[in-house]
Amino acid sequence: MSPDQIPHLVDEIFDSSRLRPLVLVTTSRRNADLPLIGMPELATSLLGRADVALLSGPAAAWALDARLPEKWHTFGGSVRIFFADASRTDPEHRHPSVDIFPGREAEAIRYITTKIHSVPAVWTIDSGGSPEASAPNQQLNKENQQLVTQLNAAKQELVAARRDKRELQARVAQLTGTGPDPLSALPPSVYADAKQQLRYEIDQIWLWRYPEAERAAWPLRPYRFGPDWLAYFTGIRPAQRRDILDIVTDVLTGRAAEVAGRQVRPHRTRADGSAPQRVREDGATAWRCNIKTNSPAAPRMTWWKLRDGSLELGRISIHDDTRLR
Repeated sequence: MSPDQIPHLVDEIFDSSRLRPLVLVTTSRRNADLPLIGMPELATSLLGRADVALLSGPAAAWALDARLPEKWHTFGGSVRIFFADASRTDPEHRHPSVDIFPGREAEAIRYITTKIHSVPAVWTIDSGGSPEASAPNQQLNKENQQLVTQLNAAKQELVAARRDKRELQARVAQLTGTGPDPLSALPPSVYADAKQQLRYEIDQIWLWRYPEAERAAWPLRPYRFGPDWLAYFTGIRPAQRRDILDIVTDVLTGRAAEVAGRQVRPHRTRADGSAPQRVREDGATAWRCNIKTNSPAAPRMTWWKLRDGSLELGRISIHDDTRLR
C-alpha cells in the first residue's frame, strides 16, 4: 500500500459499516523492507475472520500516522488490529498494536488470532461472503474488555519494570566507571553549528534511552526546528538541557502521550478548554506538553504537527506564555 492509498485506508478504518476487524501489517527496514511476520501464516490462522492489509515503507507509515489519532502508531514491522466501529475518540488500547520480535513470530500470530477470535463473528468464510445475523453477547464483550484492560495494565507494569532495570544498570555503570550515565549525560560537543549539535544530541539520547528492541516501535519521526526553538538552548545548564532533550525524544517518538505527567494536549487559541486548537495556514496543528508540573511558572513545550506527520519544534516557554509561530 503506497502513500496515495492512505486516504482510502483511513476511510476503511473508520467506515461505520465495516463488519470485520482489519489487521494492518507494516514492513521493516531491518528485514529488507519486508514484513517481520509471515503473511500467509497470518491469513491462514485468521480463518477469514478479519481482513489483512500490508502497509509498505516508511513514507506510507508516516502518511497514515498523520491522519490517525496521536497514539495510534504503526511502524517498523509492527501490526495493529483495527476492530469494527472504530472511532477517533477510542482509547488506543481498543485497537492494539503488536510488536514482532525475531524468533517469536508464531507467538505474535497466536496473540493476534486470539484477539480476533475473542469478538463475536459477524462474517465467516463458510457464509459465502454474506453477513450473518448474530446476537450480541454483552457478557462476553464485557469480560473481553476486562481482559484487555488487565493486559494493558500488565504491559505498562512491564515497561516500567524495564525502565527501572535500565536506570539501575545506568547507576551501576556510573558508580563503577564502566560507561556513561545515559540518564544524565550529554553527548560530547562535536559540531560548531548549534543546529547540527542539537540534532546530534537528539539522535544520541534516543539511542541511549530506547533499547534496540524498542526502536522499531518508537522511531524518531522526521522533524525540523521552528524559528524560536534554538534560542532557548543558549546558555542553559547541561542538566537542564538534558532534561529537555529527554522530553523532546519522547515527543518525537510519540511516547510522551503515554506519560501522564507530560499531559500532551492541543495548544488552543486561548486559555480556555473549550477553545479550538490552533491551526496554521499550512494545515499544521499546534500541540503542547508539560516540562514540569505543580511548580510556579512551570515551563511548557509547544510544537506543530505537520500534515505529512512530521513535527516542527516550536518553543520552550513558561506556563502563561502561549506564543507560537
